[in-house]
Amino acid sequence: MKRKPTTVEKRGISKDVSVIGTQPPLRELVLNEARAYAVFTGGRVRDHGFAVSLACEQLPDPRFNRAYLLQSELLTAESLQELANDLSSVPLPFRMDVFLPVSKRIEEFLERTLFDVTESFASEMVLTKPSDSPESNPAVGIERLSQEKIDTFSTVLMNSYEMPSEVFPVALPILHQTVSQALEHPGVNLYLAYLGSEPVGVLYLFSENGVGGIYNVGVLTESRKQGVARALMLRAIEEWRASGHSTLCLQCRAESFQERFYQQLGFEVVARRNRAIRTEA
Repeated sequence: MKRKPTTVEKRGISKDVSVIGTQPPLRELVLNEARAYAVFTGGRVRDHGFAVSLACEQLPDPRFNRAYLLQSELLTAESLQELANDLSSVPLPFRMDVFLPVSKRIEEFLERTLFDVTESFASEMVLTKPSDSPESNPAVGIERLSQEKIDTFSTVLMNSYEMPSEVFPVALPILHQTVSQALEHPGVNLYLAYLGSEPVGVLYLFSENGVGGIYNVGVLTESRKQGVARALMLRAIEEWRASGHSTLCLQCRAESFQERFYQQLGFEVVARRNRAIRTEA
């Protein structure tokens, strides 16, 4: 399958597995993401060195069940099977996030092994130059999540990601249990945003080993474009600064309005990843 160079390759982002400047290696950012989701969902992480796997049988959602391929040149039929085994208990198609660059040999290998690849699917971003005085809507209230409001948090999260309503009766009890446990973790901060008295947005900040990561940023559709996401992000950045951790990262769709929004807050793209989903068992 002939392939044109992606935009990210033309721009020269992520030439190896080390990110720009004095930031930690990419694998430390990926481990933060995988561990954050594992803590949030009661899942498990396995570090293979060249790759990391994340699995959560309780919540069969692609965000919480995937492999992250950091060094694609080390992928072989045997190591691919090892990653697939990590996720074999999850009733979802096997997904890998494959960090760029990817050689022609690996592209052909993925094609032979029945993967459908979406190029430059997502961006890894790191806070490099925080804005000194970004605007925030004073009408937005932010509070740390308490045990009493876990179901409210979970409902806003699922609605903001437009999950089907039929999923709620199954997912809510699971999230109540896993989020309750996550709140006991010293690296977990969960936030609930309000417009007036109405809960309208959520954010998850996870910190470990000097790295902070922002995840699950969600705002209800009818409450968007009112500064809710900005207020949540500013609160997370403020608390990250106070924590003394050296790095703050996040992930989003590549070349999207979310990426441009995060750039306005001082985040910079340091790597991009393809999404590879196996189309057959």
